[in-house]
Amino acid sequence: ICVLNKCDQEIPENLTLARIRQTVKTPLVCTSAINNLGIEELRKQIIANSNPEDIEPTLIEDLIKPGDIAVLVTPIDKSAPKGRLILPQQQTIRAILDSEAIAIITKEQELKLTLRSLNLPPAIVITDSQAFQQVVAHTPPDVPLTSFSILFARQKGDLTEMVRGIKRLEQLTTKDKVLIVEGCTHHRQEDDIGKVKIPRWIRRIAGEKIEFSWASGTRYPEDLSQYALIVHCGACMLNRREMLYRMAKAREQGVFITNYGLLIAYVMGILPRALQPFPAASLALQTF
Repeated sequence: ICVLNKCDQEIPENLTLARIRQTVKTPLVCTSAINNLGIEELRKQIIANSNPEDIEPTLIEDLIKPGDIAVLVTPIDKSAPKGRLILPQQQTIRAILDSEAIAIITKEQELKLTLRSLNLPPAIVITDSQAFQQVVAHTPPDVPLTSFSILFARQKGDLTEMVRGIKRLEQLTTKDKVLIVEGCTHHRQEDDIGKVKIPRWIRRIAGEKIEFSWASGTRYPEDLSQYALIVHCGACMLNRREMLYRMAKAREQGVFITNYGLLIAYVMGILPRALQPFPAASLALQTF
């Protein structure tokens, strides 16, 4: 987009504008930062010329409607930050409120009581992935259920592709290497999910000799070909463009990629239930 500012002082003649358009071969907008001349047209041009992949899909807004109740299960354990909720939980609450819906937050121990206290069943239950088993046990089968991590896998990347990545788990051999990636850097806890729990779960499926590497923050290896599988966090700290770039790099090098929440649901045997709110991803799961 070519922008001619200060058009409150002088607007170029039509012939001049035509020559500029012919030269730059892009949309041309005359604006003024003083009196807002052309600003609305500039906004429209920015939207019209933006890359659709750079626009993040909704987080939960298409799964609820105004007045719906969404129950969020947020465990408070030693890995939880003191005095606040983690970012995925914060962002999900905000998305629910922006949808004119109702967010009810509870811990996994109180979920049964919370659901029993409602006059109507919730439109959806969203849980921390590590509490899946407890939450499934207390959530009626007809109530949609998923996790924060799976919601973010859909918003930040390609959920269907990450579901396909799960099938690589069962095919891992003792010679394979797995890369575990987190979009942020944080202080590692004693039983850290990325450093301890996920390797433990994968070894339980594929054997004790599986090798692991880790990357966090902006560090993402250029050479991914040595890995059989990449397990990525929910990417709440990354924008969609960065996450799609990471997925594309894996795809180019023939490496499967999946997500924390998907892996945890798979290990716990409840992945089909966790994907019920997402028909395309559910279909992808049925094909392997």
